Amino acid sequence: MTAADEEPGLLLPGTKVRLNWDVSETADPNHFTFQAAPADFEDRDWHISGDIYRTERGLKVTRIEVETDPASPAEITGTLMRQIPIGTFLDHVRGRVSATLAEDLPDTPAAAMAVSAGRTAMTDEFLRDVALSYLRETAPGKPQGATRRLSEAYGRPEQTVRTWIARARKEGWLGPSAKGRAGAEPGPRLRAEQ
Repeated sequence: MTAADEEPGLLLPGTKVRLNWDVSETADPNHFTFQAAPADFEDRDWHISGDIYRTERGLKVTRIEVETDPASPAEITGTLMRQIPIGTFLDHVRGRVSATLAEDLPDTPAAAMAVSAGRTAMTDEFLRDVALSYLRETAPGKPQGATRRLSEAYGRPEQTVRTWIARARKEGWLGPSAKGRAGAEPGPRLRAEQ
């Protein structure tokens, strides 16, 4: 399934221009490509393509190309460049990678059913379960409030769940987070299990 199938007509920020877009996997599991072009080509004959790589520090855009036909009235301007929804492309890749790991999880995490009152032991199994639950709850299409939902599932305060998520990240079960955005990608320990 392509990004265009999941979110038809992505709106270019600050405009009424809708984009057809696609994020694709490559033979390298750490490399993704994206393409986007206006859905309505009238006076907007341009397209964007680029590469996204997974690194130790998370997803990284390594190439962006914006092209237009010289015969077209379309121009590449600073305004157009600022409107390229890079965060949306990164979120989609992050969600796609996470969804493949978390799709088979039950609604209530196994560790949540086993959590008793008092201090919870931070075993690898527990942190793995927390990481998978967090990936499932921050996947594309899920509403905001992942920490709150996990807090309810585990029967613990949100701050406790945030601490568990941070610990899962520190122990390598979750990848780095993007500042100001909920979600993550699988860490090296989860990827090693694939």
